[in-house]
Amino acid sequence: MRTASPDQISDLLRAFGAVTWPTGRQTALDLAAARGWSVELETKNSVSFITNLGTNDDSARALVLSDEATDGLLDKLTVNVSDAEVAAPAELRKAYTDLCRVAENALGAPAYVERGSNPRTFWDLDNGGRVGFQRLDDIVIMILISRDAADLLREDKRLGLDPNRITGAGDEDL
Repeated sequence: MRTASPDQISDLLRAFGAVTWPTGRQTALDLAAARGWSVELETKNSVSFITNLGTNDDSARALVLSDEATDGLLDKLTVNVSDAEVAAPAELRKAYTDLCRVAENALGAPAYVERGSNPRTFWDLDNGGRVGFQRLDDIVIMILISRDAADLLREDKRLGLDPNRITGAGDEDL
């Protein structure tokens, strides 16, 4: 199973760490352009990119909060960093572990680890954002989370809230 190279992951970690929050859509466009990615689709709330990371699903997506209150703020950037392979769970686990190791070597111990069927591991960045990897059923993704969204996650952890809860489902035990 192919993954983004350690050098490509290190480059993304440096770029994500250099973001000044809050930031907007243009930052995602600039990060992509600096890496030779092309815009596939741009809508009011998102930008889809074709990357050059060498996997069989070279896609990335930026989520933009586009309302009057947020004025087009970048909330999350997701990058596919492994091949998409449905029938390769062992290779997928190895890809996830190897990619997390690259981030751990660069950033130290993770701030958040979630185990389970779709594990994810995140590191806090000096700029207040969060970066991590998640293993889905068929692919490993790299995720950059904005400072505001990361602050909410840190507050949830401080309050002891279950990260798997479904807000509004009636099981919040208020």
